[in-house]
Amino acid sequence: MRSAEEILKEAGIPARRVEVPGSQKEVAALVALARKDRMRILPLGGGTSLGLAPIPQDGVDLVLDMRGLNTVRELDPGNLNMVVDAGKTIEEINRELAQVGRGFMLPLDPPRCHEVTLGGCYAANSSGPLRHLYGTMRDLALGVKGVNSEGKEVGFGGVTVKNVSGYDLTKFLIGSAGSLAIVTSVALRILPIPDASAICEISFQRGSDLQGFLKELRGSVLLPSAVVVTWKTGDEALKAVIGLEGHPKAVERQGREILDMANRHGGEGQKIEGREAMERGLRNSVDPRSLTSQTMGLKVGVAIAKGLELMLSIEDLAAKGQVEASFSLLAGNGIGFVYATDSSTSVLEEVAKKVREIASEKGGHVVPLFGPREILLSWGPRMDARLGRKTLKPIKQLWDPEGLLLPLGL
Repeated sequence: MRSAEEILKEAGIPARRVEVPGSQKEVAALVALARKDRMRILPLGGGTSLGLAPIPQDGVDLVLDMRGLNTVRELDPGNLNMVVDAGKTIEEINRELAQVGRGFMLPLDPPRCHEVTLGGCYAANSSGPLRHLYGTMRDLALGVKGVNSEGKEVGFGGVTVKNVSGYDLTKFLIGSAGSLAIVTSVALRILPIPDASAICEISFQRGSDLQGFLKELRGSVLLPSAVVVTWKTGDEALKAVIGLEGHPKAVERQGREILDMANRHGGEGQKIEGREAMERGLRNSVDPRSLTSQTMGLKVGVAIAKGLELMLSIEDLAAKGQVEASFSLLAGNGIGFVYATDSSTSVLEEVAKKVREIASEKGGHVVPLFGPREILLSWGPRMDARLGRKTLKPIKQLWDPEGLLLPLGL
C-alpha cells in the first residue's frame, strides 16, 4: 500500500501536514482545528481518482489519510446490510465478506479496487463491470456518516428499510468528491455470493461484427453480470469479457448461448468456470496494464450505442500518435476507461484534448481520474457549468462557506 506521502508526491500535490485519524471523532477534532486556522483540507483514500476535484495550485494545508478508519462497524448478513469505515478498500471488504457464512459480496469493482477505499469510491461515484447487473453506489448505499466543514459529525440514512424522510442526502453526496463533507463510514446493501460463476473471454478480429454481437446480446433475454470490451496498444483483436453468475444450470446455458452468438458474428473464445476466474478476468479488464507517474487515466461516458464507435476512434488516435494506450468499455452502459502512458506530458495533454473532442462529437463527457499534475491543473470544469453555477455552487456556499474543503469541479 502506498503511503499518503508517496501518493501526494506522485500526484505533485504539496501538503503542509498529514494526519491519519482513527475515528470519526478524531476527524471532527482535526477539521475543527483546521477551521480555526482556516486550513484547506484534502481527505485522501487510495489516491486513484484525485483528478475528479480541482486541487488548489499551491497545494493543501491538511491531508487526512482516511485509511486509518478501516473497521467493519456492523454486519448483519441476515438482513443483507453492513456498516463499514471509509478507509477500508473494496477488495478488503469483499475478502472479509466471502468468509462470512455461506459467503457474501459487495458488488462494487471499480478499477484498482485493491487501492480504492470505500469512502473514495463513494466520493468519486466509482464503479466497474458489475454495475451492468447490480448498479452503482447509488443502488447499494443505505446511509452515510461524516464530518462537515464546521467539524460537526453528521449522518444521513441508515440500515433500516425506511431510513429517509425528506431529501435523500445519502444519494446526494455520492460523487461530491470531498467538496461538501468528509465521509467516515457508509451503510451498504450486501448480497450472497451466487452458487456458480464463470467468465467468457472472446476475441473479435478486425472485420468481425462485434457491434452486431453486442446489439444482439443487449436485445436477448440473457442476464450477464458484466460485459466489457477491451483493447490495448499492440492488440490485433478486440476482446469481449462477459461475467456470468447464478444457478449452475443457468450459468452453463448462458455461457453456451453467448459463445454461439459470438461465433455467428465472427468471435472466438472460451468459458472459464469459477468465481476466482471471473473476478480476476473482470478486474484485469478495467485495471491499467501499466502504471507509472506518466500514466494518465480518463473516465469517458457516451450513449451505449456509441461506445464501440468511441473505442475505435481512440484506438486510431493512439495509433497515429504512437502512444501506449488501452481502453476498457463497459458495453452495457457506455462508460469507458482510457489509460495512456508517455514520457512526454505534452503528448499526454494532446491525447486528453483529442479524447475530449471525440467524446464531445458523440455527445459524451470526459473527466480525469489521475495523471501528471500539469494535466489536472489545466483541465478546467469537470461538470456542466450551468449545473454547477445554478445548483451546486449555492449548495457549496451553504455547506462550506469558508472554502476549507475541496472546490467543486467548476
